[in-house]
Amino acid sequence: MRTKDDKAKSGFRACAWWTVALLCTFYVISYIDRIIPSLLVTPLKEGFGISDVEFGLLFGGAFAVFYGLLGLPIARAVDRGNRKHLIFAGVMIWSACTFASGLATAFWMLVILRMGLAIGEAVLSPAAYSMIGDFFPPERRALPAAIYAAAGNIGTYGAYIAGAGIFAAISTPPAASFFDLNGLDTWQMVFFIVGLPGILVALIFLCTTYEPSRRRESSDGHDDMKAAIGFFAARIRLFGGLFIGASFITVIIFAYGAWAPEFLHRTFGWSVETAGLTYGATGVVASALGTLFFTQLSEFLIRKGHRDGLVIAALAASALGCVSACLAALMPTAELSVAALGVMIFSLSGCSNVIVISNQFTVPSHFRATAIAIMFMCTILIGLGIGPPLVAWLAEAFFTGEAALGPALALVSISMLPPSAACLLMARKVYIREAEVG
Repeated sequence: MRTKDDKAKSGFRACAWWTVALLCTFYVISYIDRIIPSLLVTPLKEGFGISDVEFGLLFGGAFAVFYGLLGLPIARAVDRGNRKHLIFAGVMIWSACTFASGLATAFWMLVILRMGLAIGEAVLSPAAYSMIGDFFPPERRALPAAIYAAAGNIGTYGAYIAGAGIFAAISTPPAASFFDLNGLDTWQMVFFIVGLPGILVALIFLCTTYEPSRRRESSDGHDDMKAAIGFFAARIRLFGGLFIGASFITVIIFAYGAWAPEFLHRTFGWSVETAGLTYGATGVVASALGTLFFTQLSEFLIRKGHRDGLVIAALAASALGCVSACLAALMPTAELSVAALGVMIFSLSGCSNVIVISNQFTVPSHFRATAIAIMFMCTILIGLGIGPPLVAWLAEAFFTGEAALGPALALVSISMLPPSAACLLMARKVYIREAEVG
């Protein structure tokens, strides 16, 4: 017979997993809202008269600067405030900015709204990982954290599937005729449609979840910024190696995130809808498998006595991913290119995820959101800030023709392997000493 304590524990576990499910939903939506402009390259260029480099700056720089620079102060608020309310506010802000992007009449308006999107999204992951860390004990955190990360990867590539589906829906009668009569362009309707779900799910989240109690290793004043700075500064080799290593990997992820559909369109003549659907479907499967596979690999290595199992798994994934990304851009056929892209996504998604999870074993609860924010600040500023515009600039400056994106993507991809591997190796020995894996 179940006691009251058993029922209470069962209810707590159910609530914890329900919260994880909603956080995963937010993560999927956030990536759809963030990535969707990559399917709108041609209509945005034509509508606002911008170049590939300007689009790369819109996709990357406008988002990266605000997400990266505001992420740390927002995370400190997360470490000290009500994470549930902060997540609700962040989702409402980014969803409203996405919807309003469909009303933009000038390029500068689109840039400002992209910045607003970044501000709202900067709240989610630090708060989500912090909540997960407090809902679950240390020995059970890896799975919900991996599921949350996998949801982000699904959202990253699900954006292309969603975009392709929206294009198909609004490009055929009677929808196309209705939008034409009302003077609405395809890109406007895409922003309107993808902006609404976040608002609806945010209201559900507000009404059905609660703020968990924080698990603290101590209560002797560790909440202030000075203590946080001291903690990370004392471990600069560990966190610098992990976070900067992850940043070099995300240069490739975001470069392809911005240009993959256009690359397949310009190089192999695929329609943007077909390219988006294919890249998205490949990415959803490969990212989920890669995230879970490399998490399991790291746990297997830890059980075998390798305290640095997470770092070893990240190194293997980064090497395979960088080489596959380079080959994908140089393949002679679209089919071979997509196959190589699948290997790239499988590997790099796994690499990013295990580095994120490493924070669960090296950072106390009251600094965990700050750690995630610092990592995301590095990966967004370096990866998203540099990747998309760098590819566009290389393509325009050193290559010619419609197929110029391919060599540019290959060059960027292979050049990221040495620095990412060096950074991870730098962090390895310190991780062995600092990690609490047993």
